[in-house]
Amino acid sequence: MGLNRRVLAVLAGAAIVAGIAVTAAFGAHRADPGVSATTITIGGTFPLTGPASLYKTIPAAEGAYFAYVNDHGGVNGRKIDFKVLDDSYSPAKTVPLTQQLVEQDNVFAIFGSLGTAPNLSIWSYLNSHKVPQALIATGDSYWGFSHKAYPWTIGYQPDYPGEAKIYGQYLNSTMPNAKIGVLYQNDAYGKNYYAGLRVGLGAKKTNIVSAQSYDATSTSVAQQVLALKAAGANVFVVFALPTQTIGALVTATKVGWTPDATIINNVSANPVFLKIAAANGGAVDGVLSTNYLNLVTTANQNTAGAKLAKAVISQYASSLDLNDSNVVYGLGAAWTMAYALKQAGKNLTRAGFINALKNMNNVSDPFAYPGIKLQTTPTDNFPIEQLVFIKWGGGATGQWTPFGKLYSHVR
Repeated sequence: MGLNRRVLAVLAGAAIVAGIAVTAAFGAHRADPGVSATTITIGGTFPLTGPASLYKTIPAAEGAYFAYVNDHGGVNGRKIDFKVLDDSYSPAKTVPLTQQLVEQDNVFAIFGSLGTAPNLSIWSYLNSHKVPQALIATGDSYWGFSHKAYPWTIGYQPDYPGEAKIYGQYLNSTMPNAKIGVLYQNDAYGKNYYAGLRVGLGAKKTNIVSAQSYDATSTSVAQQVLALKAAGANVFVVFALPTQTIGALVTATKVGWTPDATIINNVSANPVFLKIAAANGGAVDGVLSTNYLNLVTTANQNTAGAKLAKAVISQYASSLDLNDSNVVYGLGAAWTMAYALKQAGKNLTRAGFINALKNMNNVSDPFAYPGIKLQTTPTDNFPIEQLVFIKWGGGATGQWTPFGKLYSHVR
């Protein structure tokens, strides 16, 4: 009888141990991919090479901010492991590389992947697998307006049509009789901008005397610039990638075209790009654009965001130039990512993370322009909806100066 009791006790103990093991196994199974007790693995695709490679400083800055976060305790005790793959701004490469990140690297979320066409190519795949497509680096309005059909996707920056609409409204109020020439990229990116401009112009969209498109892989836009000049345009509106924007500004000057106003879109309004254009003979003084970032300029150098940017970059990515607004963009996107991960709590899940991103209530991003706040709801998936106009001055050694009011509800 005593032996039987001992046998039963051993069996009971074994059952308890087995139960604990089963519970642990189920707990591990329930944990979303990319999450361990000590790390959160995320990843994204970026054009480290190719026609949009001037954007490669974005993931470099994001990596620097995540290193800063990791050295300051991580996110709820976990360190962020950020994997960056080069898709050269080619959707044909974006698809397999994203599948690699999800199916082989087991990332928790896709973060910050750059480009409209690249993100459209993985939109359905990520949503069907319920993988967050978070804070992607493209301002197309798809990401906000399609929140019901694609609930796992959200952008970061103001949307392109809303930005372009402001340009149209500005031209209506300051140059109602303008003859407008438009250069735009012949894909969803450029067409979103062009459509927004026409909406902003309203009845005066007939002021557009010529609209010339170019392919994303084209390195020269000289033919298009000459066509706009020949059409008699006295306003030059550029909705292009950085390389083509620089080329357009230089070409316009070299062919003797001096428009009364030149507007370039925000994503190509990097101070570094304007300085390159000026150094190559482009007349850049007076060029207009919009901004939503806390650019580290003379006026902003003493803000808390500028000081933090300097501290992070000097310690973790000293080769980067804070005059490059893409660096500030990367810091802002990474800050928002870390913020949402923290808000999602220690029991981190993909659903909880997306919920945090879609419930940001008047959040102050230190890398955003003073006064701009992050605001989302389950039905409003546009985190930043404010912009301020900026004007370039000082040629190759110049900088942007903000002017006018802060535009809100941009979309």
